[in-house]
Amino acid sequence: MESTILENLKATFQGNQVQKEAFKMLSEVGLPHKKSEAYKFTPITSLLEKNVSFEMSGESAVDATKLYKEEGSHLVFINGELSKEQSRISDKLNVETGEVTEGKHDPFSLLNTAYAKEEIRLTSGYDAPVFIYHFNTNGISNPRIKVKVENGHTFRIIEKLITPTNTHTFTNSYIEFSVGQNAFGYHTKVQNYNAETFSHETVVASVSRDSHFYNNTFSFEGAVVRNNLTINLEGENCEGHMYGLFLLDKKSHVDNNTSVDHMKPNSYSNELYKGILDEKSTGVFNGKIYVRQDAQKTNAFQSNNNILLSEDATLHTKPQLEIWADDVKCSHGCTSGQLDEDAIFYLRARGINEKNAKAMILNAFALETMEHVKVESVRNEIQSLIDKKLT
Repeated sequence: MESTILENLKATFQGNQVQKEAFKMLSEVGLPHKKSEAYKFTPITSLLEKNVSFEMSGESAVDATKLYKEEGSHLVFINGELSKEQSRISDKLNVETGEVTEGKHDPFSLLNTAYAKEEIRLTSGYDAPVFIYHFNTNGISNPRIKVKVENGHTFRIIEKLITPTNTHTFTNSYIEFSVGQNAFGYHTKVQNYNAETFSHETVVASVSRDSHFYNNTFSFEGAVVRNNLTINLEGENCEGHMYGLFLLDKKSHVDNNTSVDHMKPNSYSNELYKGILDEKSTGVFNGKIYVRQDAQKTNAFQSNNNILLSEDATLHTKPQLEIWADDVKCSHGCTSGQLDEDAIFYLRARGINEKNAKAMILNAFALETMEHVKVESVRNEIQSLIDKKLT
């Protein structure tokens, strides 16, 4: 049976040939239902149907206090569209606005393809970081961005979503990276939403020979947040790095679904996700590593470590490996537990009260996930949000 979301959206559909094809495919496959294995612990479709009005959007004010002060280009999206009037874009940054082109074909990516109002294309050649802000109001928005990192270049993208309080919104974002040879691509997301925010965020990266791609995802609050991260290591001697922290309380629900595909020899991937769950929050981690037959000499590592601070908190974790090559070094694993009482006792014996002792331990636990956040203002914001949650 077709979801009420698609029924409501049909009347507003208009797009180019690519969007028509995406809409047709989406109508055939539908949005994931509660029995979909990939969304087993995150029934986002039914929750959206109950909580979000799928109108295609009103005005949204830009809160300048949410913008970083760091030097660089600042791109402001309002309900899925780039506002050049509100943005501060360097003349050195190549920004193009065009019609929607092909992308990944999972259901929510198809939804984005079909209903994105435009496609923003960014090309490297600019040393300063690029900050992307999504300001959204009631209803659904589908921001769509494609990033090209030219051969030999380094490109840093920092992205965050801002929604007003007491409004139920759904952001279905899509950002795709194409990393050229001998290049470095960095993508950092800060997810500190309000309790009425629903989001589905897709990140896809294709990495060429001798290149590196880093994704850093920091999640602190939201009604339901689903992160789909796919890294395709398409050349020899390339690397994919994935770091994530979900530090949750209240009834926040964050689902991290990751995939890294090793296609050629001598590639490397490292994945580290850490969760700290309190009150009635829910964390989900589903990580997959694929090593193709041609990908000999692959090194791939995956780890998910979690601390539960409440008996009411819920965690679902499933690390997975699928290997078709025989000359590889691969490992995966997960841990979950409570705070180390011996460590707390050790700190208290040195005059630190229990609350501060716990905060110190949890801060140290989270610190490793911030290793590759190089932009100072972003790192300071993440540390401030961690401190606020833990004190």
